[in-house]
Amino acid sequence: MRRALLLGLVALLSCKSDRRPSHLEDTARAAHGSEMSHPIPIFTVHDLRASQRYFRDALGFELKWEDGDPPDFAAVGRGDATLFMCQRCQGNPGAWIMIFTPDVVKLHRELVARKAIIKMPPRDMPWRLREMHVADPDGNTIRFGSAIEH
Repeated sequence: MRRALLLGLVALLSCKSDRRPSHLEDTARAAHGSEMSHPIPIFTVHDLRASQRYFRDALGFELKWEDGDPPDFAAVGRGDATLFMCQRCQGNPGAWIMIFTPDVVKLHRELVARKAIIKMPPRDMPWRLREMHVADPDGNTIRFGSAIEH
């Protein structure tokens, strides 16, 4: 009986040490202490590597992590914004998200220089935001907005 208990404990401990780290688990733990985290959108992409390059090179995002062998799920981030990407594994391309920034006109100049896909340059909207729309290669759209200063 004692030997069986000891073998069971050894098996349990060895399972824990063989566990691969989970980036999603780490993200969930980072939200601990809050009733809910901020939502993290998941964009469906055709080619994960191409999307990571676009978000890094054209939009100035940092590559945070990736999962899978070969990778088919990843995270990118800039400032407080985080975005997950899933290579052909859920949802449909064509999602829209909103990200606020202090100065959308300044960001527009940066993204034009980086050769981002600008769908709509900064424009004052009736809801008192200045917005621009930027696409990714898969047809997902990011609405960047800032307060209109008078």
